[in-house]
Amino acid sequence: MRPVRINQYSVFLVIFMVMFAAALPGCSGGSGSGDGSGSGEAALAVTSTIPENGAVDVPTDTTIEIEFNGDIQPGTVNLSTITLLSGSAVIPGEVSCSESRAVYTPEHHLSQGAVYTARVTTGVKGTTGTPLASDYTWEFTTIGQAAPSGQSAWAAVDAGETHVLAIKEDGTLWAWGDNSSGQLGDGTRTSQNVPVQVGRGADWDIVSAGRIASLAIRTNGTLWAWGQGMLGDGLPTRVSVVPVQIGSGDDWLSVDIGPMYNFVMALREHAEIWAWGENKSSLLGDPDTIDNSLVPMRIGDDDDWVMLSAGKDHVTAIKSDGSLWAWGCNIHGQLGDGRGGDPENDHQVGVPEQIGTGSSWYFVSNGDQYSLAIKTDRTLWAWGHNNYGQLGDGTRTSRNVPVSVDSSAGWKIVSAGWDHSAGIKEDGTLYTWGSNGNGQLGDGTTTFKTSPVQVGIGKRWLDVAAGRYFTLAIEENGTLWAWGINDAGQLGDGTQEERHTPVEVR
Repeated sequence: MRPVRINQYSVFLVIFMVMFAAALPGCSGGSGSGDGSGSGEAALAVTSTIPENGAVDVPTDTTIEIEFNGDIQPGTVNLSTITLLSGSAVIPGEVSCSESRAVYTPEHHLSQGAVYTARVTTGVKGTTGTPLASDYTWEFTTIGQAAPSGQSAWAAVDAGETHVLAIKEDGTLWAWGDNSSGQLGDGTRTSQNVPVQVGRGADWDIVSAGRIASLAIRTNGTLWAWGQGMLGDGLPTRVSVVPVQIGSGDDWLSVDIGPMYNFVMALREHAEIWAWGENKSSLLGDPDTIDNSLVPMRIGDDDDWVMLSAGKDHVTAIKSDGSLWAWGCNIHGQLGDGRGGDPENDHQVGVPEQIGTGSSWYFVSNGDQYSLAIKTDRTLWAWGHNNYGQLGDGTRTSRNVPVSVDSSAGWKIVSAGWDHSAGIKEDGTLYTWGSNGNGQLGDGTTTFKTSPVQVGIGKRWLDVAAGRYFTLAIEENGTLWAWGINDAGQLGDGTQEERHTPVEVR
């Protein structure tokens, strides 16, 4: 067979075509054209991912990497075609690509011990225009952090305006956040971005964090206060950087300090309500008291109270028969009595007034001019101010009577914050709604929600506390998590970095 002779022109043409083919744009170049039909090209497919499907103990600072069986067009790789979700919430981030690999970098570290879903859609195309054959979805679970060995788990938590109080299972008391008024009780006025122990006692039982003051009850029934204000010890407004006992009684059952004004409501052993502090809007519930009270005073003669909650400028309480009562300011209908809701007519109530005729109320939490409550059938109800959807009824309309939050039941506990809300159902799922400008809903966004959205998916939650623009919750394993604003270190994670998803309190 005669050899084929190749002239110089043919050699040049072959070399040019080889170089041209090598220079065809991949992910980092321009986009290709055509749909690949009739070319014999293999369909675009995902060949591997990091983390892989079903991976567990994935680091919270992970990036999502997808390897394809061919180069991809950069213009088709974006936040619409590659997403990371926690439940139905999309985790914000950035995407990039290089040849056959795409990378998704979350905006923040992921939550610990949570299940995430990653998805690549058919919008991703190869350099010849061939799309991904079908959506590709996979799941992974981030590393979970249980209570450190040898350390006590968290048992209770309460969020104030810019500081937090929490009790561990061993009975020790801890605080962090703003301490400009001594509200941490650690003997200083130095703010802390990690938990610091308050005293050396291991017999603390109940805590309540306010704006610039704190209160707590020990297991022996004694009541203690610290921070700035009328603490209840008979002295005018002052600052105490360590806990001081209020009176000599040992029959205190619960206590709640208002999140704005300096007033306190408490229950004693014989189901009596006691109050002290500022009396703005008749918060103390005694028509004969015009001025402030420097010491606890009994409110009325009733001795069948079982629960109460102090809001910004109103109080709500439940009696043993399940009836609901309220008093104080009513400018946004926060008393729930069908009146109020008119800025021109406060309709202030100076003594406890029954709300409706129902006798099935079980739990109540007051926020900034609104209230949340659970009935014995575990349905959730809300009323009052609703400028950010904090009532959770799907609207931003304020209500002067209780309205159902959703059609589901099963609610166990709720917490009304400044203008956002949080609640836990009996199955351990956690939900938030309302204002979200600082990520206080924990869903990875800063968009307010008018209905409950599930957060902290993949965990079972025990307790939750909504503060001013931040939230804390205790997981079933005793770990404590926080999210939202962090300008005073109130998240307790050792930083002052705002978080839009839960981070663990160390």
